[in-house]
Amino acid sequence: MKIVHFIVNPIAGGGKNWITEHYLNKFFETDKFKTVVKYSNYKGHAKLLTEESVVEKAQIIVACGGDGTINEVASILVNSEIVLGIIPIGSGNGLAASLNIPKDIVESIALIKRNNTSLIDIGRANESYFFSNMGIGFDAEVINCYQLGGRHRLIGYIKSIVTTFFEFKSLENISVELAGKSRNISPFLFFISNSSILGYNVSLTKKASLQDGLLDVVLIENTNKLKILWISFLVLLRQSKRIKGLHHEQVRSLKLVSENGSYKWLTQQDGESLVVDKKEIEIEVLPNALKVLV
Repeated sequence: MKIVHFIVNPIAGGGKNWITEHYLNKFFETDKFKTVVKYSNYKGHAKLLTEESVVEKAQIIVACGGDGTINEVASILVNSEIVLGIIPIGSGNGLAASLNIPKDIVESIALIKRNNTSLIDIGRANESYFFSNMGIGFDAEVINCYQLGGRHRLIGYIKSIVTTFFEFKSLENISVELAGKSRNISPFLFFISNSSILGYNVSLTKKASLQDGLLDVVLIENTNKLKILWISFLVLLRQSKRIKGLHHEQVRSLKLVSENGSYKWLTQQDGESLVVDKKEIEIEVLPNALKVLV
């Protein structure tokens, strides 16, 4: 009998989902599957619930939510024999889109039952993991504004971009060690991607792969307000290839260093805002570190 646990973010997708034990029993035969449903109630709770499920011998743990919920669940399963499943009921759903996991709940449940597993790479930034992408600069500020606004829809992103546009100042006193070379940068955007899609089918790194053992790095240096606005809408219109001054590189590892010695980095990791209170952020790819249903 296959033991499958579902970790559900009950407010994902506006709270309009039907993932309950009663609903799942329509799809999972009780003589073949033992299903357990758990609901997260606060940020970080999905990690604790996943740790419980590991102790309870779950063989598949399904993250039901957006990229933030997936990050919490998957972070516990790194280098584990337990398989990650995904039912994408969040707003952006970037990782699910990169894995070709359908948004339709019934179709994603069918995928879980087929049990087709694959190994994917993950990213690590100091002690934390990211599975789709991370960044500092404009995108981190937009995500922070978006979360504070509490309106988790595409219109919320657009409003956050406009708000951040008027308030954002490019970062200073930063050096990056990249591909064996160190340089000082003042980034408008410093984006590290493990997957091809950010969310809402938007991409800065269309050729990125979850299975190539590399991270795709995008750097856009300090620029003027008008160009910031232009870049933002090119990204939303899925025309990032038209952005001038975009530097792209593929690496296995890199390091960001604050030259003022007391920098608190505002980052976004898989669409969640995270403050890193360290002088350095060491970033690397961990190849084939997560088993996932695809």
